[in-house]
Amino acid sequence: MPYYIRMSSRKITITSPGPILPGTVSTALAKCGKPTCRCHRDRKYLHGPYYRWTGWINGRPTTKTISEEMARECQKRIQNYKELQKKIDQTVENALDQAPWMQGRNK
Repeated sequence: MPYYIRMSSRKITITSPGPILPGTVSTALAKCGKPTCRCHRDRKYLHGPYYRWTGWINGRPTTKTISEEMARECQKRIQNYKELQKKIDQTVENALDQAPWMQGRNK
């Protein structure tokens, strides 16, 4: 889905390479709730890895536990989001270079 930005009288279209998702994916190892499990005695027996997506939903920080397959898909979408953000940042930088107060300078 294209992301549109209007600059003065012309319209600029910025497109994402695919579905986007802001946030991060991380992994974690954990101890279980069984006091007799070997994960409590030796760190090399911790359970996991567990995959987690962390981001913002409705203005609140949120973490979701996800499958390994979902984690790979989230990583692709996060990369798409970063690429889109770079395009937006570049567009804003170009717009600032063309701002009214810059007219007549560096000529």
